[in-house]
Amino acid sequence: MVNVKTMIRVLVLLGQGSLICTANAVCLDPKTFVSGYRIPLASEVGSADAIVAGRVLSERALSEDPADPEVVTAYDVTVKVITRLKGDVPDMLILRNENTSARYPMSVGEEHILFVSRERRQAWVDSCGNSSLMPAGRQVVVRIQAEMRNAKSHASSSSHAR
Repeated sequence: MVNVKTMIRVLVLLGQGSLICTANAVCLDPKTFVSGYRIPLASEVGSADAIVAGRVLSERALSEDPADPEVVTAYDVTVKVITRLKGDVPDMLILRNENTSARYPMSVGEEHILFVSRERRQAWVDSCGNSSLMPAGRQVVVRIQAEMRNAKSHASSSSHAR
């Protein structure tokens, strides 16, 4: 059994580490708290508000801390949608990308397959998910299409069983 105080200390240390290291996200398994977790593809296909292939057009740094206006807290990343696999999204998406270890890495000019989540008015990409830089992301697209066919087939067969 995990001691609650120990777990809190670990989470605080991980949070402090995320302020220092911005290269890789700390992706903890929600059940075991073990690092290296990846959201299962089927789960992310089902939960994503949208799945798109897009090209990064620009990135704008945001300094939102009035106490320290020099610090970049997040980025607004503008993505031109090339292909829609799921969801109703405009041709241009603005994704919020926190300036933490949870930041999904994107650079201007790159193309990505993106699993987009929305919270309030902001859209973002989970770095612990299956979003991927192209052309390697083409394999992810094939898997996404298979998952979507399976989900549709499963839903169809469930409705016929009623």
